[in-house]
Amino acid sequence: MFTRTPSDTDRPIPARTPAGTGKVPSEALPSDGLSRFIRAGAWAAIVSGLGLAASLLLEWLVVPYSQLGEAEAYLTSSYLLSSGLRWLSTVLLLWALIGVYERQSRAAGTFGLWAFGVAFLGTALAAGETWGEVFVWPTLAQVAPSVMSGQATEAPAYLFTGILLSNALLGLGWILFGASTLFRARVYPRWAGVLMIVSIPITMFLPPTPGTFYESIGPIIFGSALAALGWHAVRMGPSQLAQRRLNFLPPRESGHDA
Repeated sequence: MFTRTPSDTDRPIPARTPAGTGKVPSEALPSDGLSRFIRAGAWAAIVSGLGLAASLLLEWLVVPYSQLGEAEAYLTSSYLLSSGLRWLSTVLLLWALIGVYERQSRAAGTFGLWAFGVAFLGTALAAGETWGEVFVWPTLAQVAPSVMSGQATEAPAYLFTGILLSNALLGLGWILFGASTLFRARVYPRWAGVLMIVSIPITMFLPPTPGTFYESIGPIIFGSALAALGWHAVRMGPSQLAQRRLNFLPPRESGHDA
């Protein structure tokens, strides 16, 4: 990255080396592909959040659960669109998590790192679940509709226990990540962290009946909070980001130990 003077906007000028250090500031080094990928995670957060909210709106307002029943609704094109969008949003959520965390990684400290790890693992498991919503649920609705309706004896308990454990880890991870964003890092707006934390218990404790407002409202709030985090991450320029990191360094990383 280069600094520019008001009188010369056509020619890049390398940032100066701090006197006596012999080191080139990181801002003066060209961005590599990995750095660009991580920073682009902010855009992935916007797309993922909006996509998740849109998929749950479709689930609530368009997929014909009440008219056809749950098993038959899984075979409709509207369900395929909703579940496919949700799957894409969950896959992008992994990328989004990296991009959002990168901008607060130093300020979030050790707690933020652990929160990131738990959230990443939970999101990876959730991506497998949403893959199942796209490909497994419609298949079971065709060949074993009793499994989807809960009339079978063994398969539903085993299958849905796995889903419950995955969702529990996902929820715990994002609550911790929201807490690190809200109380520890303080790089992003506090209201976005509040929405992220609140969305998890709403999703977990309201009735998860497909195609209802109760099933949709929690993920819609989460998606909105995620998109907001991504938007603020995109708007952070390098100088603003560096200043925020300096302002909110944890005590143990400040001073001579930095």
